[in-house]
Amino acid sequence: VNAYSTSAVTVTIAAPAVMTWTAHGLSSGQRIQLTTTGALPTGLAVATTYWVTVIDANTFNLSTSLANAQAATFITTTDTQSGVHTAVSFSITISNNPALS
Repeated sequence: VNAYSTSAVTVTIAAPAVMTWTAHGLSSGQRIQLTTTGALPTGLAVATTYWVTVIDANTFNLSTSLANAQAATFITTTDTQSGVHTAVSFSITISNNPALS
C-alpha cells in the first residue's frame, strides 16, 4: 500500500450525494471504503469499495465502479443517517523489479 489515509466525513442526502472531507488530498478514480458508528444513508454501505470523483479540495462524489465514475454516474443517498462516518482511502502500486527478473 503506497497511500493510506482516513478521516471523519459527512455526506449529504441528495442526488448526487456529496461527501465532505476537509483537505482530503484525493484524486478522481481513487478508491475509498466507509465505516460508521451508526447508520449510513440508503445508497451507501460499510466495507464496500467506492470510486471518488473530486469536486474540490474538500468535497467529492462517489460511484459504484471506476466506469461509473468516468461516466459521472454518482450515488444518490436517501433516508436518514446517524453516528460518525469514517472514510478510508487507499491505493496500491505494483511494480516489477528488473533486478529480480
